[in-house]
Amino acid sequence: MSSSNIRDKDEALKDWVSRLPDDILVNIISRLTLKEAARTSVLSSRWKYLWTYASNLNFDASKLLVNVYEETLEEERLRYMCWVNKVLESHKGLSVNEFIIVFDLDDSHESNISHWVYTAISKRAQKFELNLFPALCWPPASGIYEFSQGCYDYLKSPCGLSSVKSLRFLYFDTVNVTEEILEFFINNCPNLDDLRVGRSDNLLRLKVVGSLLQLKCLHIDHCNNLEELEISCPSLLSFKYFGPEIKLHVKNVPQLVDVLIGGGHGIGKGKVIGPIVNYFPQLKTLELHVELNEVVYQLFRASGLIQL
Repeated sequence: MSSSNIRDKDEALKDWVSRLPDDILVNIISRLTLKEAARTSVLSSRWKYLWTYASNLNFDASKLLVNVYEETLEEERLRYMCWVNKVLESHKGLSVNEFIIVFDLDDSHESNISHWVYTAISKRAQKFELNLFPALCWPPASGIYEFSQGCYDYLKSPCGLSSVKSLRFLYFDTVNVTEEILEFFINNCPNLDDLRVGRSDNLLRLKVVGSLLQLKCLHIDHCNNLEELEISCPSLLSFKYFGPEIKLHVKNVPQLVDVLIGGGHGIGKGKVIGPIVNYFPQLKTLELHVELNEVVYQLFRASGLIQL
C-alpha cells in the first residue's frame, strides 16, 4: 500500500472519529490521563475544548515524589499546584466522576487545597480523594492540612448539601478532620458506600450509626488520637482498623464479611477484637496484626473458633 493510500486511510479514520457526538468523545477523552487529554486539543478546532469537559480529574502525581529531595520539594510543590489550578481554570464540566489529589502538601498550602475541596464538592464528584502524605518526613515540617471551617460551612449551605449527595467514595489521608465533619458526610451523603481516613490527628471519636446508611467499606488507619469508634450499619461489608487501642462498639452489622485489625501496644487485649467476636462465624476474611494474649485467647475459645 502506497504512502498516499495510508494517509488517506488515516484521514478517513480521523474524520469518522470526529463525527461522533460530543458526549461520546468526552467519554473517550475522560479515559485518558489529564495530560494526554489536554494534548487532544491540537487535533482540530472540533477537539480544541473537548478535553475541558473530562469527567475524571485525577491529579495523582505520587510517582514524581520518588525522585524528590528536600532541596527540590518546594519547587515540585509549586509546579504541582500550578498544574492543578491551570486545569481547573480551564475545566468547564459541571460534574465529574472523580476528583483525586495525591501529592506531598501541608498546611502552608491551605488556600490552594481548600479551593480544591470547594471545587470537588461543587462539581458533584462521586469519588473524592485528598491524599497529602509526605514523601520525605513525618510529620510534615509545616504541619498537617486541616479541613477548614470555611469548607465545612460551605458543605452545610444549600448548595453544598445538594452537591455532596453525589459522593460515593471519600478518602482523606494526612488531612486533619474532626468527627463533626466526617459524621456530616456519613449522614448527608445517601450514596456514600466507601469511607477511608488515614493519619488524622484531630479525629478523637466517630459514630457510624444509621439504619439507612449505604456504607459498605469503613477503613481507619493510623488516626493516633482516636479514642472511641461506634459502628451500627447494616450495609457494612468491610471494616479495617489499624492504630492504637480504642473503645470499639459494634452492633447491627449482619453483612460484615471482611475484617482487618492491627496496630500498636494494647490492641490485642480485647477492647478492639472483643466487640467483633460474635461476628466471627459470618466472616470470609479475618486478618489480625496483633499479639494475642490470654484475654483474646479466651474470647476466641468462647466464639468456638478455638477448641481444646
